[in-house]
Amino acid sequence: METIEPHAHDFPDLVPARMVNEFAYCPRLAYLEWVQGEFAVNADVAEGRYVHRVVDNEEGRMPDDLSEEDRIHARSVWLSAPGEYLGARIDLIEAEGMVATPVDYKRGAVPDIPERAWEADRVQVCAQGLVLRANGYACTEGVIYYAESKTRVSVHLDEFLIARTRGLVADLRRTAAEGVIPPPLVDSPKCVRCSLNAICLPDEINLLAEGCPEEIADDESVRRLLPARDDALPLYVQEQGARIGKHGECFRVSLKDAKLGEARIFETSQVCVF
Repeated sequence: METIEPHAHDFPDLVPARMVNEFAYCPRLAYLEWVQGEFAVNADVAEGRYVHRVVDNEEGRMPDDLSEEDRIHARSVWLSAPGEYLGARIDLIEAEGMVATPVDYKRGAVPDIPERAWEADRVQVCAQGLVLRANGYACTEGVIYYAESKTRVSVHLDEFLIARTRGLVADLRRTAAEGVIPPPLVDSPKCVRCSLNAICLPDEINLLAEGCPEEIADDESVRRLLPARDDALPLYVQEQGARIGKHGECFRVSLKDAKLGEARIFETSQVCVF
């Protein structure tokens, strides 16, 4: 496996809950992002940011003293739990008195599996629940909101999930301290849409680890994974007398009272007016 020397122990004491998600999804991805500081944006990342726009602005707060009658609805709240080695930026906290529920927003649809939520998402919301507990709140479940399905999925924080989450935190901290980059996944469909596949080079690394022959392997040996790219497109406005303005998160083109079209801002590379 690959190793790095100068920054092997240069990582924060607290593991972000999002990195617990990444480590469960792909240990190599979590290492590249958290330890080495690698990051790249692709269409999926941009879409995720768009979904989070509603909860990224801090709104409301978690007061020091709560009564049983108090109800809290706070967005984008940062809390830490040094005893759990965790920190979390929680998208939404719903609380009644000292009973709190973390709500995490995801861009995709509810998966067709018995748990109705991916393991990586479940351990992330569990990590958020552990942080809430460490701050004095009672938390027995979390919620994952899948934006594509517009559906809330409840996740019970049972002993098995808590043990799994704490185990992932310990494994990630140990991996970071050792300074050894985890190996790439093998022929995994996760790599195809990963924003870091051009940095990770999973198939190339695996091919070299197996001992590449002197002659280059045939084209089928290495998948043609596309590197992270800018998926934005230009917006052309050619209609005489048309107007362009901002409507929410979109550029809107109109002629008098008629809407000619619109484009989401984060998907627009440039605006060309003729």
